[in-house]
Amino acid sequence: MLTWARHAILQPPSDEEQLLMEPQDLLAYWKNYHDVIKRADDDPYRHGFVLDNWKRMKECFNDANEVLALGGNRASKTCGGAWLVVNSAMSNPKSLIVCFSQNAELSVLVQQAAVYKALPQELKQKTLGQNEYISFTSQNGFAGSGFILPNGSRVLFKTYSQFSQNNTVLEGMELGSYEPTGVNLGAWCDEYLGGPELINTLVFRLATRNAKMLLTFTPIDGYTQTVRDYLEGATTLETKKAEALNNIEVPYVQKSKNKDAYIIYLHTKDNPFSGYERVLKEAKAKDVEWIKTRLYGIPTKSITSLFPRFDAKINVVKHEAIPKKGVTRYLIIDPAGRKNWFMAWIAVDESGTWWVYREWPDINVGAWGQWRGNKWTAGEGCKSLGMGIKDYVDLINNSEVGETIFERIIDPRLGQAKYSHERGQSSIIEDLADNGIICHAAPGLHEDDGLQSLQSKMAWVHTKPMDAINRPHFYVSERCENIIWALQEYTGAQGPDEQAKDPIDVLRYAAVSDIYYADPTSKATKSRSGGY
Repeated sequence: MLTWARHAILQPPSDEEQLLMEPQDLLAYWKNYHDVIKRADDDPYRHGFVLDNWKRMKECFNDANEVLALGGNRASKTCGGAWLVVNSAMSNPKSLIVCFSQNAELSVLVQQAAVYKALPQELKQKTLGQNEYISFTSQNGFAGSGFILPNGSRVLFKTYSQFSQNNTVLEGMELGSYEPTGVNLGAWCDEYLGGPELINTLVFRLATRNAKMLLTFTPIDGYTQTVRDYLEGATTLETKKAEALNNIEVPYVQKSKNKDAYIIYLHTKDNPFSGYERVLKEAKAKDVEWIKTRLYGIPTKSITSLFPRFDAKINVVKHEAIPKKGVTRYLIIDPAGRKNWFMAWIAVDESGTWWVYREWPDINVGAWGQWRGNKWTAGEGCKSLGMGIKDYVDLINNSEVGETIFERIIDPRLGQAKYSHERGQSSIIEDLADNGIICHAAPGLHEDDGLQSLQSKMAWVHTKPMDAINRPHFYVSERCENIIWALQEYTGAQGPDEQAKDPIDVLRYAAVSDIYYADPTSKATKSRSGGY
């Protein structure tokens, strides 16, 4: 029997098939098999194996100016980016493409090496002509941190630190090509960890020639500000089954809400050269967040968020799906002085499942948080509307028309705090009671108790099918956008000043108060503050 080289895509004939072939045919097949492998290795531009992920990434540029490719480990995002850069430079004469990397070392070892490998074979020789310039060594990368192709296309390599030290490094550049015949790529940013400044600058540099931008990123540490800008409110257009997560559907292609961009997730399994079986074996000992990020490129924010189990695709439901009957309703209040109060209405069903069905302020009043200066600050919804006790009473009564509220729970500290009143001393709880809104102070337990209880409500065994028993017991209406935002962003690292704290506090007060389903037909059921 002949010895066949192992290959991730090509498969030699089986022993039985070889026995059925004529010797000369078998030898010709063997020779062609190994020639294909050698040509692909020597000249990947013409004969290489183009992965379906790369083709899909390229297709996304047909309808958008930007593509964010989020990749799992060894999902081929860097090779795919290099393939697209070389194809664009070869297809579009006199184009200018700038490639950004984290630092000079990674630029040479990773980004420049990948682009060099993707070049046509004849251009891998040192070429120092009047109109072209290509000189590459493994030690130093491309001479002059760039190269010029025979068609006049130029590719430059920059680092993020160069831009941060001198934000004029792109001044005067018109990225892309005036005469494109393929994807008119003008910029590729690999593993970008910075803010919007570079991205915004590139957008202006790309506009003149109507060029495109590619970003590739492995979200090991969760969201960055840039990734958040692309993903926030994105619509999922295509999904794939995640075999490492019991075949749940995970995103494959999304359309950004905030940018003219698509997001594509490069799954490790889709790269036949990834050594996927070994990675999958390792994943069996990891948690779901690790698997989502490392195998499917999904940012889980487990490093920063205190609620890594909160998944908008699972825990956020259509408002119409919130049960209206067979539930016990609660209002939770977090009062404030210089900003708006935050309130949430929660229905608890017989299984103990929470359904957060209303918030105030909602997104119509304004977002509770706004990203500014690389951190979350007060949004429009947070800014005081100058409302007094009677205004809040009217708001509560109008919101609850047709509903029976079993119990209203309030922040024990501010709710019971005494302040001067025209008739002496009073408190928010007392003033609300005078206006017909009876509130019960939440137990003054440690914050960790409530946060842990919330995390337990969101927990379920991801390695088993989701069913009536194995599922989260915490759901939020799609209309409660400020609460959804807070669950995704709250870290607890900034103490009482963290912007997402107020929406989390109302959920925490509900948790430490141990809200439950109260059977209205049972005489044993009794609210702690009046109700049924």
